[in-house]
Order: sequence, then structure tokens, then C-alpha cells
Amino acid sequence: MQENKILNKDEIGDKIKRISYEIYEENFNEKSIVICGIENNGAIIAKKVIRELESISKINVEFLSIELDKKKPLKTVQIKDSNIIMKDKSVILIDDVSNTGSTLIYVLSRLLQLQPKKINTAVLVNRDHTLFPIKINYIGLSLSTSLNNHIEVKFKENDIGVFLT
Repeated sequence: MQENKILNKDEIGDKIKRISYEIYEENFNEKSIVICGIENNGAIIAKKVIRELESISKINVEFLSIELDKKKPLKTVQIKDSNIIMKDKSVILIDDVSNTGSTLIYVLSRLLQLQPKKINTAVLVNRDHTLFPIKINYIGLSLSTSLNNHIEVKFKENDIGVFLT
């Protein structure tokens, strides 16, 4: 199957910078926010967003990594650093690609148990095939694709980009 590069490394950086500014604009009154990244690529993007936020603001940003088995999401949502208190804080949940919204909705259901003040979502690529009632607040790129297409985000040293197959 042929791969088409949709975004290169610099374009991904530009999208992440724009998402970071949008997050800052929405949360500039907050003293502290929590950025949650869904493993693997969502966590990579979340860390890049944190670096941007730290360069443009004085908001204290805490990072949480979230792991789940996408085949059994109800049983496997794991928050890796449970020492961070989310109660009454603004939380941003980040993933690489939103297809149906199922990954985000399962993680959101777990995060709600921690009583945050608010939760927003961010994705690098939104495919608009939502099957679950999820709103993406910060989007790097909206892409209309067929259900047969696959979007892959790669962060390998010599192969960074967003690809459509």
C-alpha cells in the first residue's frame, strides 16, 4: 500500500505550536494545568506541547502518561503517575489521531473520576468519523478520509511525519 506524507516534521511542529497557543489562550488564568498524553504518540505530542507552553507562559504544567489497550479500553486505562492531583484543575487530554472518538471517550470516563475543573481534548489529526459524542477542542489538522484509509503518525528519527495509506 502506498504512503502519502500529509505533514512533515516542520509542519507537525507548526501544528503543535498553534495547539499550544490555543491551550494557553484558553487557560491563561490558570496557575497550573495537567497535560495528559495517550501512549505512545499522544504522549510524545503532549511533551512537545508542554515545551511550547513553558516557552510562552508561566503556567505550571504537569504531565501524565495514559496507557490503554484499545481492544479492551474499559479494563485497561492506566494513569502512570497517580501522584498528580487533578481535582479542580484544567486538564488537556492529547492523542495523535482521532478516528471514532472511542479512545478519547474511554480515557475521559476515567479522568472524570479524578474531579477536574474542566477537560479539553487535543489531537494532531482529526478524521471526523466520530461514533462517540466527543468534541475535539484543539485540532492540528482536520482530514476527510474514507473509512478504508489509515492515518499513521511517525516520530522515528529519520521518518517523522503524518502519513495516509
